[in-house]
Amino acid sequence: MTAQELIDELEYLDPETEVRFASQPSWPFEYSISEVVVANVEKRGEEEEVAYLGEGRQIGYLPGKAKEELGW
Repeated sequence: MTAQELIDELEYLDPETEVRFASQPSWPFEYSISEVVVANVEKRGEEEEVAYLGEGRQIGYLPGKAKEELGW
């Protein structure tokens, strides 16, 4: 996903909406996002900027509705 694709997905949300990260489809948990960093990494022999979302604290199990929406 590109930054623009993420912006497009979030564009219509209330700016106060909390953003979380879902992980591990077979044992789904949700996490807060601690930070966003950008690093230059080598990809296909060239350096490219990549944004990384830092995993914050584990909040708990991913709610069933979120699991359904993700297709897990």
